[in-house]
Amino acid sequence: MIHVIATISVQPGQRDTVMSELLKVQPMVLNEPGCCKYQPLVDVKVDLPLQVPNRDNTITVIEQWASLAHLEAHMAAPHMKAYKEAVGDKVKDVSLQLLEKASP
Repeated sequence: MIHVIATISVQPGQRDTVMSELLKVQPMVLNEPGCCKYQPLVDVKVDLPLQVPNRDNTITVIEQWASLAHLEAHMAAPHMKAYKEAVGDKVKDVSLQLLEKASP
């Protein structure tokens, strides 16, 4: 199982537009082979110790894939290419953090 934390930095004022495009592709992503979870999220505005400062121009997508091969197929899927074209220059940067269960 591969866990992914995708951090999407968007241009100021574009978070809702990019989120809308993510929510359009979410059902297609969830139907992809090997997709166990795909959830776009935004920061909660709270004042808790240790929480990173609120990021108004960031979307975090929490994903789970059965394997790295499934994730790679997802990244090449036609609906993801269409998503990238739709958001175009509204997205400043995307970073991925891939995680797996630690061995004892």
